[in-house]
Parts: sequence; structure tokens; C-alpha cells
Amino acid sequence: MLDSSSSLTLATTAAAGVVVVAYYYTRKNSNSRRPPVVPYTIPWLGSAIALGNDSDGFFRDAREKYGDVFTVQAAGMRSTYAIAAIYRNSKSFVFLPTRLEYGIKIFDMPRSIVYDNNYMKDNIFPMHHRILAPSNVAPLVDGLILHAVDGIKELSSKITGDQWSTTLEEFAHKPIYKAISGSMFGHRFPVEKSYEPFMVFDDKFPLFAAGVPALFNKKGIRARTELIDMFEEFFGTSGWEEGAAELITAMVDGARNESQPSWTDRELAAAINSDFWAANGTMSWAFFWSINLMLHEPQSLAPLYEEVNAARDAWLKAHPSADLSGDNLAELCEFLNNASLPLITSVVSESLRVSSSSFSVRTVVEDGVTINGYPQFEFQKGDVLICQLRSVHLDQEIYGPDAATFKPDRFLDSGNVTEGGSRRPFLPFGGGVSQCEGRHFASKGCKFVLALFLLNFDIKLDPAHKAPSSGSALLDMSRVGTGVSHPTKPTHILVSKRK
Repeated sequence: MLDSSSSLTLATTAAAGVVVVAYYYTRKNSNSRRPPVVPYTIPWLGSAIALGNDSDGFFRDAREKYGDVFTVQAAGMRSTYAIAAIYRNSKSFVFLPTRLEYGIKIFDMPRSIVYDNNYMKDNIFPMHHRILAPSNVAPLVDGLILHAVDGIKELSSKITGDQWSTTLEEFAHKPIYKAISGSMFGHRFPVEKSYEPFMVFDDKFPLFAAGVPALFNKKGIRARTELIDMFEEFFGTSGWEEGAAELITAMVDGARNESQPSWTDRELAAAINSDFWAANGTMSWAFFWSINLMLHEPQSLAPLYEEVNAARDAWLKAHPSADLSGDNLAELCEFLNNASLPLITSVVSESLRVSSSSFSVRTVVEDGVTINGYPQFEFQKGDVLICQLRSVHLDQEIYGPDAATFKPDRFLDSGNVTEGGSRRPFLPFGGGVSQCEGRHFASKGCKFVLALFLLNFDIKLDPAHKAPSSGSALLDMSRVGTGVSHPTKPTHILVSKRK
């Protein structure tokens, strides 16, 4: 059955090219101003197998032969890809229709709050932009640090001898998941109970995105329902808002008291689950890969330890009485916000560049639209185009001959600037005016929590388990188009407390 864990690759392969939104060529197929179609041999199936086997190679070869705009036939659907160029015209190529449809298709939001009520479009979305803006996101980041410190104390208690043999998933992914969840919902949220259904829902996310029939996604649907049930029960609990982030309390208050008609707690729970996945589905895995990819480097984490040690020593020299243990949250946050951590910052960015595989989808909202720089192609109202962002990150003309390689210091100094002086496109959170609102929280949060882990633990690969020569070999690329990759197998590590 496709619902088994072994069938994820098969399902996503069959849906490749339409993993996020298919470009339906139901009209004007013969229009000579349509982009070229990548040739295929088998009708209906098209390029699905090639995409599933090596999506990076498929898109690289297609770009080399057809340029930045081309169409792919896969599993009965035709999808048009436009590499980054669509961001230059945000009035004609719009994200909102896709965002609303995702709410129904992936997160089971009822149409009553997506289409029949404008509160989401007119209030909830602008609220995200305001609260998650760089100038306003500090309280949410401080909450993350608070819960990360709790997680570090819990991890420390598990190291009863000289070292602890565990997996990076257990050591890094689960604790930051709990910290992210706590920063959003406070200590009262049943974060431990939510972990397993979230992991199943996250694992099956490509099936939801591909529109796989419910019959073949039973586990994913059960997990999604369990999460929505959990949120609905949580919001009905007295005092739930204690310690919750402004983003959550403002959404709940507005949906209950300002929206006309007001939302039910069930409707609210489905909407909140989309934010929950957006934060944990991206940030927790980005943090995981920041450690994983460095562990497989020749020097492992040594350069990062050197940097964080220097930052700590410099801070304590300037502030002799500072308490960086975590007992004084204000002092710890002040240190992290002011510490010089350029390599850690570069590693987080480089990990996102290497591990992310996202499709950024835009809907054409008027007839006769062309893409800047590609006047030979014309699109009509209702057409949907996909920006395949990973192709940009692996473009050797942009990032050099080692574009496919994890390079920890790539974003140091002028590493994100081309020889001509322009900024290299860096698009893990999308591009244009509709980038992910949570990108500032995710980037800063990963940086700070990574620094905290390095200050408290010595982490190394467990020699008792064979490791690949590169952490990139562990990336599961069967999840093409759906965000930060998952690992194909566990990474075994040894952890000890730093002295």
C-alpha cells in the first residue's frame, strides 16, 4: 500500500512535477508561445521516473537544454517551471490563491474560513507579517531560547556516564521541536504527546501536497486529525494562553472575537496547525542539518567550538558577572543577540541552501502575461507556474563549480556576493514579496540554539556506526519540492557534557 513508509518514494515519484501544484494544460495546448516540453517516452507517466530517481540531475539537464522556463509531463499532469524569474512581477504572478488552496488541501481547513470569510486574508495574513517582522520577532526568539535551555537541561540529565550514545534525531531534532512548540504555545501545550503525530504528518506531507487520494494516505490523515484534535482541546483549556506567543494569542482572539462570523475552535485548530507545521517542518530540520553536515566535515564541529568559545570568553571579559548558564534568561539573550558568530550564521545558511528543496508556486491573475526576460512565452489568467528553488541553489554559474557541495564558510564575508557585486540568490524561504514570514524567526532561532548546544555539549560521530563521507549523502531527495529534506537513515553520535 502507498500508506506504508516504504512507498513514500513511489508516491512522490508518481506526483513529481506536481508535488506542490500542477500546471493544468487544459486549454491552449497548441499555443506556440507556450514553453517547451521536456521530451518523454511513456505517455501519461512522462518524466515521473526520471524526476523520482534524480530530481537534481533532471532539472539541471532540463535547464541546460531548454533554459529557465520549461514544462514537464509527469503522472498525467503538465507543470511549467520558471526558475526565479517570476518574482520580478509580483502583480501578475501571485501566491495568495495557492496559499488558500493549501489550507484546504493539506491542512484540512474548512472552506468557511478560507473562502467564505475574509478574516484570514484581511487580518490573519497581515498579522503574520507584522508580528514576525525583524523588528518584532525578538519575544518569540527569546521564548525559543527559554525552552531550548529547558531542553538542554533535560538532555544533560541523560548523560549519566562519560558520554551518551544516541542519534542526532533524538538529541537535536526532538529537543528543538519541543523548544519551537513551547515558544509558540507555552509550557501548558502537550508537546511530548504531539511529537509522534507531527512526525507522521510531516513524513506524509508530500502525499498531501501531491493530492494523493485519502485511501493511500490513511496514516497521514489520522496524524493530521490527531493534531487538530489536540489543538482544539488545548484552546478549550482554561489558562492555555499562559506563556503563549503573541502570534498565537492574537490569532485566537481575533478569530473568536473579531471575525464575522467567529471561527469555531475546530476551524481555528486547523488554521493553527498550518503555522505549527511551517515552524517545525522547516526550522527543526534546518537545525538538524546544521549539526549533521558539519559532523561529516573533516574538522567536524571544531571550527564552530572555536568560534563560540571565543564569543563567550570575549563577552565574559567585558561582562565579568554575566550569567550564561541559562538561569538568567535576559543575560543569555543579550549575549546571543550581540555575540559575533559569523561562521555559525554561515553554516545555518549553507545548510538551508544544501538541504532545502522547495517549489514556490504562483498563479497568473491576468491574461497575456510574459516573464521578464522571456517575452517569447505568454501565460493566461489562471495558469500556475512553479519556481524550482533548489535549481537556483545548485547553479554552478551562481555558486561556482562546488555548488552541490556543503561548504561551511560559503556565506562568510563576501561569499553571498557575485564577482559582479550583485547578491547571490538565496531562496530557502521563497522569493519576492511572498517569502515565508517566519524566515527571521527560523534563521535567528537556528543560529542561537546551535550556539547553545555547542556551549553545552561535545558532539561527535559514533565510530561504532559507519558514516558516509558526506552528510549530503543522507538527504532524502524523494521529498522534492516540499521543503527541508529529511534524512534517509539515523545519524549515530556520542555526546558528553562540556567542561
